[in-house]
Amino acid sequence: MCVICCQVLSARKVQLLLGYFVRCIIRVGEDDTSVMPVASASVLNIASEHNSEKYILELQPAIKGLESESIEADLVLWTVGSKPLLPQLEPSRNPQELPINARGQAETDETLRVKGHPRIFALGDSSALRDSDGRLLPATAQLFSCPPSQVAFQQADFTGWNLWAAINDRPLLPFRFQNLGEMMTLGRNDAALSPSFVEGLTLEGPIGHTARKIAYLIRLPTDEHRLKVGVSWLAKSAIDSVAVLQSTLTKVLQGS
Repeated sequence: MCVICCQVLSARKVQLLLGYFVRCIIRVGEDDTSVMPVASASVLNIASEHNSEKYILELQPAIKGLESESIEADLVLWTVGSKPLLPQLEPSRNPQELPINARGQAETDETLRVKGHPRIFALGDSSALRDSDGRLLPATAQLFSCPPSQVAFQQADFTGWNLWAAINDRPLLPFRFQNLGEMMTLGRNDAALSPSFVEGLTLEGPIGHTARKIAYLIRLPTDEHRLKVGVSWLAKSAIDSVAVLQSTLTKVLQGS
């Protein structure tokens, strides 16, 4: 989770449990208790105290110094990441031909070429690129939010140039990541944005929502994309406004 996510959610009294992974999820209903996998006795004691359907999550620490936790919830939203398909793409006769790490990503040099394969480039989810300090740069295939998605988006420009340069015997450019800041959506007309060029500044609420949309449009590759996305947003805003107006009128008429 990016820094701005932690800061904004903590300021809004949202509890963050970082450094854990979910060991099991228990569904507690009026007549039955479903457990995946077998839960501990302490979790079952919590579950037995509730009659309505709830979920009990047993959390196991992923780092030292933390203790196991058991929390209850009315709703559980489960999200998962993506996994590179490079291991399945390797030739069956020589499955270790590509330098693939434990995450299934191809190790690349600073020009985004796969190590040992000067004619193969990798970027985004499929690449493992390290910075000058030897740390792995996270790169997911999204447009603009937290630094990981920015890495992938900026890699695309360098990869396109280096492909052209390799074909035309021109020098390849080393990848240099530029942190543009962080932003995330928090719901309807609500977002947070922290630009990199103003240290300590975070825009929240409707202002952050507007700033996020402007930043998103600027980062789109062509004017055609900007026009389509802008029209889509305007149409959605108009539909939402009509729906709110209808709901308000209905309440007024019912109360009169």
